[in-house]
Amino acid sequence: MLAAIYTQALFIVADVGYMRGAGVILAFVRTFLGRKRFVAFRMGWVEAVCTVEPLILLAVTYHVQSSAVPASAASLGRIGAAILGAALSLGGAGLLVWSFLSWRGLFAGHGVLAGHQLVTRGAYGFVRHPVYLAALLVWLGLAVGYLSGTAFVVTALYVIPIYLLYIRSEEDMMLETFGDAYREYRHAVPMLVPRPRPATG
Repeated sequence: MLAAIYTQALFIVADVGYMRGAGVILAFVRTFLGRKRFVAFRMGWVEAVCTVEPLILLAVTYHVQSSAVPASAASLGRIGAAILGAALSLGGAGLLVWSFLSWRGLFAGHGVLAGHQLVTRGAYGFVRHPVYLAALLVWLGLAVGYLSGTAFVVTALYVIPIYLLYIRSEEDMMLETFGDAYREYRHAVPMLVPRPRPATG
């Protein structure tokens, strides 16, 4: 029973990693094919370095999956880590779906569409960057689920720093585009870490 839970949890972690990596690559292709819809598009060194993240996610997912401890040798600690990793990964996947449902025009990269409006509801009322929080949850799920030093190092030294820089670049662009409306939104909604809302009634 525990071996089956361990195997299933790691299956979830790996599948979410593969699906997110492939999904972001497809989103970049969609963005490129629809590039005429943008009135502005930003591609500096931060965006360029961040663009390879889904490819790295696919490679690291394959690496950790192929070197996973077999279920027959998994300790209770590893089984617990696999379950926690699956929960983090599913949380990331759910947040991605919520982000898309909150803004159907979601695309990959930093750009401003013609008629672009500031989205502040749904997932974007939870945190300002739900898609990037989802990415971090998927990476943490991979690192924790497989207890992988490789995934921990990549997350700590590449994913977290590059996404923080990526967010800064995006917010500069949003301030240029939306001005005070974005300043008010930034003041009201946290960047990545949700905060408790005051009780009403």
